[in-house]
Amino acid sequence: MQNAWMSLSDLAEARGISLQEARALADRERWPKVFKRHDTLVLPPRHAV
Repeated sequence: MQNAWMSLSDLAEARGISLQEARALADRERWPKVFKRHDTLVLPPRHAV
């Protein structure tokens, strides 16, 4: 089962990493992404958060 969509900034905060590192992690892991006007949301697997 998947987690809910979360913003890259929420992912960064949850993992204690920078926004740039969160973006790189999502790209490297090929997590699904949606782009909103001022934010990017990702759908990381449950174990990744």
